[in-house]
Amino acid sequence: MSQKDLDDATGAEQAAAAAVDTARANVLQAQLNLGYTTITSPVSGYSSYARVQDGAYVSAANSLLTYVEQVDPVWVNFSLSENELLGFRDAQKRGLLIMPKLDNYDVQVVLADGSLFPEKGRITFANASYSQQTGTFLLRATIPNPGASIRAGQFVRVRVSGMIRPNAILVPQKEVLNGAQGHFVWIVNKEGKAVIKNVEVGPWHGDDWFINSGLAAGDTVVVDGFFKLAPDAAVKIVESSAKGTAPEAKSTQAESSAQEKK
Repeated sequence: MSQKDLDDATGAEQAAAAAVDTARANVLQAQLNLGYTTITSPVSGYSSYARVQDGAYVSAANSLLTYVEQVDPVWVNFSLSENELLGFRDAQKRGLLIMPKLDNYDVQVVLADGSLFPEKGRITFANASYSQQTGTFLLRATIPNPGASIRAGQFVRVRVSGMIRPNAILVPQKEVLNGAQGHFVWIVNKEGKAVIKNVEVGPWHGDDWFINSGLAAGDTVVVDGFFKLAPDAAVKIVESSAKGTAPEAKSTQAESSAQEKK
């Protein structure tokens, strides 16, 4: 073979190799352009409806095609008022409350119909400042939502538990009366006489009221028939026959029957 034939063959091989490289680059460019037509969501969840229809021109002004809401887990935002937060801090200083270690509060969701959502979550975010518009402190809880029962934008209530009230005294709300000197209850002293006892009330717990001060363990509190009582009136304790009365509850009599609870 002559040198010319060898040079021609070598040039043809190099030209073919260059053509292959160009074709590969064109394939990569086509794949890149095709990739622009597919949008992948960074989160798993449910997408909303299409905001832009087929054939419409997408620009910076109408670039929102749709949105995807993450459903598992979900964020539940709720607020704590300044008065509530200051009350918790004061109760902690007085030894009425013991906060959990590392702020490990359990958060449970109460749905609109009053039912409890079965999954519990944790507080994962607390805002750095109060809202000047509402005077509240924003908190956020992360709740597992495997069945997607809770959706974005839904209004729920939360129950936060984890704090401990040592040696707490609970009194049904109907037993606590309000007078000129504040809240008070009727009790039966050791002599069997009715006495008014001023109390400092705390927050509610269901149908009961926490008593911060004024009562001690073992005090007998009258729960019914208050208007038939008078200070130092003799009270006779008898067994209560009222339906639904707790087993430990009894009743008192001061001229007529009045229930009481220890």
